[in-house]
Amino acid sequence: MPGAKKIQFGILGLLIIGFVFTVSSALAYWQEVTVSNTVDVVVIREGAELIVDDLNNKLDDKRLVPQGYRMFTNDVDEVEFTYNAGISRELINSVNLHISATNITIGGEETYAQLVDINILNQGDKAQTDLFNDTVSITIVVRLIEPIDEAEAVQKDLDTSRVNVEDSKEAYESIKGEVIEFTLEFSLSSKTESNNEN
Repeated sequence: MPGAKKIQFGILGLLIIGFVFTVSSALAYWQEVTVSNTVDVVVIREGAELIVDDLNNKLDDKRLVPQGYRMFTNDVDEVEFTYNAGISRELINSVNLHISATNITIGGEETYAQLVDINILNQGDKAQTDLFNDTVSITIVVRLIEPIDEAEAVQKDLDTSRVNVEDSKEAYESIKGEVIEFTLEFSLSSKTESNNEN
């Protein structure tokens, strides 16, 4: 029996070493990526006033990582931005609000912009909403997509539709610790113009 206990402790020791190795590998792979944005207000309808208030607190203490790579309390796999968009009451029933994410960069480069997922009002990177009140709350969620190349997809037996870069290691080296920047454009159009576009 004493020999059996030694074997059990030996196996437990191997499991702990394996766990520590896995954690440190993930840490070495993903380092913090921060997110910042600017807001452009473009008014399409003449005489309309559109006021956009930024309701966001500083996000400096948050580190954006792809889903499945959260290791510490400050790591997040999505960052949420909230804005209030307001117009004068007399325009409420006659205009639609359009929001789009443009000029997406990581570290000032557009090379890996496809790895930034921006979802505005659950409609993707472009959204349209009715202005049912003089102030409407707009929520934007930003996620970082893990870079996956063809070799990695084959190795991990992933669906090839998940391949999003030519070289995942090169992509990681280019984006780790860099700042994601994007511009949000808010604009108004009359309901009749918006209906004609659809």
